[in-house]
Amino acid sequence: MILFLDFDGVLHPFNRATGPLVLIPQFEKFLRDFPGTDIVISSAWREAYSLRGLRSFFSPDIARRIIDVTPQFDMFAEEFVREAEIRAWLHAAGREEEPWLAMDDMPSLFSPDCCNLVLVDPDTGFDHVTEQELRKRLLESAR
Repeated sequence: MILFLDFDGVLHPFNRATGPLVLIPQFEKFLRDFPGTDIVISSAWREAYSLRGLRSFFSPDIARRIIDVTPQFDMFAEEFVREAEIRAWLHAAGREEEPWLAMDDMPSLFSPDCCNLVLVDPDTGFDHVTEQELRKRLLESAR
């Protein structure tokens, strides 16, 4: 399984009143239940940080599972740009046939029929509701 991960609105509430990336500990705790899941960063943070820099936000065991970042397309030239970036990454990596999910708070970046999107409430970020949905989807894909 490949999990494409956004940061803003996912690893912290979008308003950041509580600070950036404050939900990483909860996310990491959850992700340890799914050791076979690779992580690819699809967040706009990949434009400001190197892969090494992005990994530095995470605990070493989770950082090792962050294998790459998606390519960056022009947001105004590509419809459903985040999904297009993910599909381009899957093609380039030769992993098009593998199951994948994207955890993101912006549905407009994905086609309306994208069944791979786990939509996160940007006001709460990764919370119990998101955790339950992601757990359900990861367990379903393992069958």
